[in-house]
Amino acid sequence: MKPGDNLTGSLLVAHPVLRDPNFRRTIIFLSQHSPEEGAMGFVLNRPLESITSEGVEIPVFFGGPVGTSQMLLTSLQWRENPTIVAFRAFPDPGDQDSRGGWENGLRIFTGYSGWTSGQLEHEISENTWLVIPPTRELIEMKEAQGAWKSLMRHSGPLLHLLSEAPDDPRQN
Repeated sequence: MKPGDNLTGSLLVAHPVLRDPNFRRTIIFLSQHSPEEGAMGFVLNRPLESITSEGVEIPVFFGGPVGTSQMLLTSLQWRENPTIVAFRAFPDPGDQDSRGGWENGLRIFTGYSGWTSGQLEHEISENTWLVIPPTRELIEMKEAQGAWKSLMRHSGPLLHLLSEAPDDPRQN
């Protein structure tokens, strides 16, 4: 990462040594990032439940430790030609007219993850996070519970080894 890089649309993957329970073994989609203004994102691999609304089942995820009393309806979609991740938040979940074309990829997040100006860049420089480009598999994430471990298995022998360490070292 170079100073001034905008990481909007990237994925943050928690390094295996990150012990903060809010972010341990998480994969976060960065919905906004600016080195000057900070960053905001949502944890993709902490499912809570599903809500059925008007015949549509919408999965609910823990989005992060900020604003956990609030729920936000979003749509996160993988699109081809050009290959991009499309993200949209719906401030008024009842306004179905605004969801035209966004029905696929609907998710509800309780809370979000946030960083102040320079905080995320500092954490990245300390190797707290791996920054990776999004993939269809990670955006559409079929198995949220095992996604982080699967990613670590394919990220090299050291990260794989570190990811297998138990949370409590006395269990080693």
